[in-house]
This record gives sequence, C-alpha cells and structure tokens, in this order.
Amino acid sequence: YERNSFYEIADRLGIMLWHDFMFACSLYPIDDLFLKNVHDEVIYQVKRLQSYASIVLWAGNNENEAAVAQNWYDVSEEQMPKVKDDYRTLYVDIIMNSVKEVDKGNNRPFVTSSPSNGLETIKENYIAKDPGDLLYGDVHFYGYQNDSWDPTTYPITRFLSETGIQSLPSLDTWYQATNDTSNLNMNSSFLLHREHSQNQLTAMIYHIQSNLPIPITHDSLKNFTQWIYLSQINQAMTLKSISDVCRVYSSVNMINPNTSQGHTMGLMYWQINDIWQAPTWSSIEYSLKWKMAHYYVKHMYEPVYPIVMLTPYLANLTDENARISLYVINDLLNETHGQLMCSIHTLNKFSVQSSIAYDVALDLTSMQHVADLSYTSLMKRTSCSNDNHCILHCSFDYNHDHYIDQTLFLTQPKNYQLYQPNLHIENIQQITSTDIVIRITATRPALFVWLDISANRSGYFSKNGFHMFEPIITVTFHSWVPITDFDRANFDLRISSLFDVTQP
Repeated sequence: YERNSFYEIADRLGIMLWHDFMFACSLYPIDDLFLKNVHDEVIYQVKRLQSYASIVLWAGNNENEAAVAQNWYDVSEEQMPKVKDDYRTLYVDIIMNSVKEVDKGNNRPFVTSSPSNGLETIKENYIAKDPGDLLYGDVHFYGYQNDSWDPTTYPITRFLSETGIQSLPSLDTWYQATNDTSNLNMNSSFLLHREHSQNQLTAMIYHIQSNLPIPITHDSLKNFTQWIYLSQINQAMTLKSISDVCRVYSSVNMINPNTSQGHTMGLMYWQINDIWQAPTWSSIEYSLKWKMAHYYVKHMYEPVYPIVMLTPYLANLTDENARISLYVINDLLNETHGQLMCSIHTLNKFSVQSSIAYDVALDLTSMQHVADLSYTSLMKRTSCSNDNHCILHCSFDYNHDHYIDQTLFLTQPKNYQLYQPNLHIENIQQITSTDIVIRITATRPALFVWLDISANRSGYFSKNGFHMFEPIITVTFHSWVPITDFDRANFDLRISSLFDVTQP
C-alpha cells in the first residue's frame, strides 16, 4: 500500500490503478488471529484509499487462484479440499466481504485473484479449473521458450494483465553497485547473484541470439555494454510485439468466429521500476534512467497508432500467400483522419525503393484494417534481391500535427547486411532551462539508434532506440531539473547503433 501522495499524483494525472491486496504466490495460514489481522488491514486500507478515483479495481491476490487450481506447491490429494476451503475463507469471506462492507458506495469491481475468470470463476466457486482461460477475465503470460518477437506466439486474450521479459540496466546503473569491472560480464558470479529468477540469463541470451547479432569484441567492458544494449532492444521489441497483438485484437471485428478469442481490452506489462541494480523486467532502471523499452512503451500506448504485420511471420519472398497487413487504431473519443504512408528502404543508402499511401478516416474508438498487401508483389516493385536487404517503414500523419511511425523487419536484424552509418552529433543547443536539442546526422540508415547521457544528468529523450531512414534527425533531451552548467564541448552524450555490435 502506497503513501497518500502516490494516489494523489495518480488522481491528478488520470492514471488508473489495479490495486492488489498484499497476498501473492503463496499459501497463507488460516487461523483466527491471522484472519482478524487481515480483516483489520483491509478495513483500514480501504477506508484510507476509497476516496481516490484512480483506484479502479481491487484484487484479492496475485496468482493464488492459479496456484491452487494448478497445484503449484504439490499439495497432496487428501489436503487439497482444505487448501481450497482456506483459499475461499481468506479471499472471499474475509477480504472480499470486508471490501464490500467499506467500499459499497463506489461500485468498484473486486476480483478475488489475477489471473482469474470473472463471473466464470464465481460460477466455479471462486477456483476455476483454468484461471487463465483466454475467453474470460484476465491472463498472465511469459513466453520464455518462444521467439518473443514473433506475434503469433502470444495468446489472444480478453485482458492481458501481466507479461514481460528481462533486460540488463545501463553501465551507469551497474556502477552504483560495483566499482570492480571484473564483475561486469555475462558470466560473473556478481551478475548471477543478482539474477533472482531461475534461468533468466540463459533465456535472455537465447532471445537475443534468435534475432540480433551478438558482440564479437574482445574488450570485456565493451562486450558487456553491448550485451546490455542488445538486452534492452530485445525487451523493447518483445513488449512492442505483445502490444501490437493486443491492440489489433481489441476490435470486435477481429474476434475469431471459431474460437471466440479476441476483443482484448487491456494490456499491462511487468514491470515499471526497480528496487536495486540487477537484471529485471523493469522499463525504468534503479537510477531512474529509461531503458529502451520505456521509450517503446510510451510510443505503443499512443491513442492513434498504426500497426504493420507480416503473415506468416518472417515469410519467405517466394510465399505467394504471404501478406503485409496494415491497421490504424483510434482510441480517441472523437473521429480523426490522416495519411498512412509505407515505404520500402534499403540499408546501404538513403533510398526509397517503393512507397504506397492511404487516406484513412477513423471513427471514434475504432480500428480500421486499411489493407492487405501481397508481400511478393510489393517486393517485386523494388530492387531488393532478398528480404535481407530491405525494411518496411510506415508512418501515420493525422490531423496535420501528429506523426507516428512503425518499422517492420522482413527478417531478423541479425541477418541484415549492416553498413557504417557514420552517426554524428552535429549540434547540441540548450533552448530552455531543461531542454537540450540534439541534431544527429548519418550517411546511411541506422537501426536502433541509442542516445546515452552521463549518470549525473537525470532526464529522458523525446525518442530513443529509433531507426534512421533520413540523414538528419532532431531529438530533445528533457532534464528533470534545470541545467545551469551547459557546455556544448563537455556535454557527455554518446550515440550508437546496431552496426557497432558487429565490429570487433
């Protein structure tokens, strides 16, 4: 339970809170003293918090219904009836009824657990046979064994309330925990000690190797820095892939008539912040520096959002049935219109191989399936000899003042022939007490361009982890505090791209 100021900020910013009670991933003792303590805790906290409009839902626990239903803790057959009765006593008789007693005037939903099946769980006496059923309630999903960039590996749910993947924090954040550079490598006992989820480093390396080039430099610290960078690309692309699936299937028009799956009405990822310097699922580091994923999350929750998908995923050029599907989503409460422009680019020079444009008019809170393009036909209009040479870039410009872009890789980035983009920070200029404008130039396209700033500067960039398909781009650094010592010559700013990983 957070301090009052947390909820006041959420109220002011319009942030909706899914509020768990403090029970998760465990069995609890059901004796009179414990139940009284729980009752008193719930009554006290609900009385304290019920006036905050930002709290939109109470949840009795995290994953305990699933733990009982799927017997995570190897309870014997003889003991299981008591375990189920104890579960109902704690979460239904005590917690749910206590919440209803105090919060009865606010009509907030109460779910006994997450994931759970809503009304279906109630019908099954609060312990569903499958609490993660895709047709009901909410679902948690972690696909560590799958290619996390592949959108076809993700479940099509009603509400995906927990998902994510780990990444490594920046070198600056690691330096808060150790000054010994021998600790900073992928096999160090220091790193393994700080990885508190079994086999996660192995899974992280697997996902990186599936899609990205791996470092070849023999410089130990540089090698580790590149693994950090790759892990953050992987996390960002994973969350983007999940989000694209959820947002496409939010439309009732996308409900599968055979399985009834679809109408996905929400996505929450695990997790936003860190409590120490370690490999975690967070998108903001312990030092408050944004990981690449946080820039992508900011982008993927835009109310008007284009989505580009290749079906089958990473289809071969010879597949005559392969198609590129174009969608635009409008979650605004008003109609909007704009132009969707898609272009095929090569990586060896700034050159548009082929382009196509659509005028799109969107009703309020709607999704439009703009077009299905034949992948083979589209590529025949270019000079791309194979899918290792080209990338599809789409942008949606709406109401003449909002520009949102999307990039579709036609193969894994590790398969692309990357060229030296000669990234250069041409100019840095302070325009306000907290804003620094950065002008970046390149001689060739660059993938996953990453800007990094020294640890003594706290703030974030207007965009990061982006792709450059034009020779000049401008990015703004927003400082959390006024910058009174700006010196262009000594403003510690670093820039890199995926090309750098391929160099010794």
